[in-house]
Amino acid sequence: YGDWSSDVCSSDLLTIWFSQGNSTPLYLAVYGELRRQVSEDRMSMTARLALPAWMLCACAVVAGCSTLTGPVVLEASSTDLIAQCQREFEQGKAAQALATAAVAVQQNPTRAEAWNTRGFIYASLGLKNEAIQDFSEAIRLNQSVARYQNNLGIAYLESDRPDLALHAFNAALQQESHSIQALKHRAMARKRLGKLDEALQDLSSAMALNEHDATLYANRAVILALRQHYADAHQDLDRAASLDPKLPEVYRSRGLVSMLLGRFEEAEEDFSHALALGVADTTLIYNRGVARSILGDADGATADYVRACQDGYLPACEPRRVVATQSLSAL
Repeated sequence: YGDWSSDVCSSDLLTIWFSQGNSTPLYLAVYGELRRQVSEDRMSMTARLALPAWMLCACAVVAGCSTLTGPVVLEASSTDLIAQCQREFEQGKAAQALATAAVAVQQNPTRAEAWNTRGFIYASLGLKNEAIQDFSEAIRLNQSVARYQNNLGIAYLESDRPDLALHAFNAALQQESHSIQALKHRAMARKRLGKLDEALQDLSSAMALNEHDATLYANRAVILALRQHYADAHQDLDRAASLDPKLPEVYRSRGLVSMLLGRFEEAEEDFSHALALGVADTTLIYNRGVARSILGDADGATADYVRACQDGYLPACEPRRVVATQSLSAL
């Protein structure tokens, strides 16, 4: 795992604030709020970065997918429907793609790929239970495809059922032991189950297979932050940003870690950058307000608090956040 395990958390934000005489209830409340966001997965690039790996690769003939094992004989009409479904989905026509996938399932109910494709569309529409049912049926019809198990695991992970997700990812890795996606997703399932050492081991294995995947570093940063290894988490997020500078979740998470390290100017810049990249998140807006409060930008902080409050983030509506605007600027 590198040298992170020897870190003694000397840069913990609470230690910094105590050393500056800032052990007031206000500072402790702000620190507690930031720590709560980490523990509750508000560094949610975990879900957002891990989960786009749904593989709609319809079949070897249609999209060059190499994960199907053994010879596959396809009916032309069924193959055409799945290819059509994929095109419709890529064009943003999710409802139309779902209807096409339903026809594919109806015409060939023993075709595992048809069920997997419809499950993918269901998942993209947030219909988690339906997605789980379709992925399960695809696996029942063909248990040799790791991709189906991986998709089922992601659906369980999205449904807050990490124990079942872990079982599915284990099955995927039995079929394809070097699947980076399955290793990454299993790490997230293990993280949610509190198995942090095993999660780090999975991410390390995935990094050995591909050290240029930004999401691996971003996901490892979440676990390091949970263990209060904020400097190491920040380093991983730096690496993720250098590998893929267009991932807004990386900047949001790095901003939160920077706050916990007491690097408020960097935090404000990262929060602003994440917003500029299109993230719509009231917690992000609120956190930028806190950073601006600490930096003495009362007008900017107030604007962020008001915006976050109007969007429904209740901590931004509390009267004490106005006090924070003035008191935290003393840092």
